[in-house]
Amino acid sequence: MKTILKNLNFRRLKLTDYIEFKSLFYSCFKKNISFNFFKWRYFEDKFSFCYGAFYLEKLIANVGMVSIKLNNTSKDRILSRHSSMVLEDYRGIGVFSELLKQAKKKIPKQTSFVVMWPNKNNFANFGIKNQNIKEKKFFIYQTSSNNNYFRNKKNYSIDELIKLKKNIINNNSFFFKNFNYFKKRYLSYRKKDYFINKFEYKRLKSFFIIKYNKNKSVISYVILDHFGSNKIISKHISNIIKNQNKIIFLSKKKINMSNSKLINTMSFKIGSLKKKNLAQKKKILSNKEIFLGDTDIFITI
Repeated sequence: MKTILKNLNFRRLKLTDYIEFKSLFYSCFKKNISFNFFKWRYFEDKFSFCYGAFYLEKLIANVGMVSIKLNNTSKDRILSRHSSMVLEDYRGIGVFSELLKQAKKKIPKQTSFVVMWPNKNNFANFGIKNQNIKEKKFFIYQTSSNNNYFRNKKNYSIDELIKLKKNIINNNSFFFKNFNYFKKRYLSYRKKDYFINKFEYKRLKSFFIIKYNKNKSVISYVILDHFGSNKIISKHISNIIKNQNKIIFLSKKKINMSNSKLINTMSFKIGSLKKKNLAQKKKILSNKEIFLGDTDIFITI
């Protein structure tokens, strides 16, 4: 163990490391990852990056950091942790913890917070003390039905985002989402996977971005994101859940509905990198919305 840790080489990944990254990703998740996704997710801006641990020139661990802004008055720069993985033969000996310590040194000074989506295999927190971390649990549900067809007539191509630009306003999302965010997230990579669902109530308009999700022979629809009026968002999602089929959605609390079943839980952590942000951290999640589109859970890779 000491020999392995002593001989690890830590560095920022390059585009030319794609084959190593792809191999590690498949070993950990049994999923293929495309070069286009690798480039789009981690090399499209100067803040996002992947940081890896190499042993004998082989990539054995990785952490991906996606740059985004916080939805507050100062639009603080934050990094969201994705693609956390360690080759099975090197788990449990401190490789990932050491990797995060090294990666933390490379986080730009402009960054105030780190967002983490921990699962049962990764709990390391960049060495951030527990009192500097805020955590919240979310629940993922799916409505049950044998009909796979999304019946709502008010569905639009994702390309309609351009025409609906005026409806994309600074909403109640935890992350800052303007038109540029939605354009990059949903129009620049695999846009054929998404469509927009519209809901109107008393002259107010609400829009959900929904993913057509196919897992083997099972078709479902994932509510990924929202823009438009926040005043009718609850009515909108209730309307979809009531009238549509095979809907996957996120809930801030456990619910008891005869046509919905709990399929997974999701933890969300945000860690403060600067002492001056501790007071802000305490209320940072208050009345803010997290969406499945904020994660990589349902991105086709």
